[in-house]
Amino acid sequence: MKRSGKEWIFGILLLICSLCMSAGVKLVFHACGPKEDGSFMTCHWAEQAVFTLGCVMAAVSVLILIMPDSGMRRGLALAMIPAGAGAALIPNTMIKLCMMTDMHCHAVMKPAVIIIGAVSAVLGLIYAAVCKSERSA
Repeated sequence: MKRSGKEWIFGILLLICSLCMSAGVKLVFHACGPKEDGSFMTCHWAEQAVFTLGCVMAAVSVLILIMPDSGMRRGLALAMIPAGAGAALIPNTMIKLCMMTDMHCHAVMKPAVIIIGAVSAVLGLIYAAVCKSERSA
């Protein structure tokens, strides 16, 4: 079965969100740097976890784009829901950030990761609904 334009659009949007998550957390909305003694604060490990989950989400997004079977694409899109929600929960919920709330990890990384993770989860849900309606039609 040929996939619709909506499926392509939502698949590409999922990939963009995933790449923004993994690349952004390293380049734009990264955590705090190392301490003077060379050790890292806990926010560094939150960044590492978000980066890893973002890479997994990007791989799943690529699979969504290349899988020929619509049922498999729908299942992969459904997997993006807990992945996006999990990524959104990492900063300061699963892994505590710095004590000072005016640090870069609180002011920039946390809101960016929460927004991108939530958007990814919603896009996964929308893709699964679009894929389901296309299949039943």
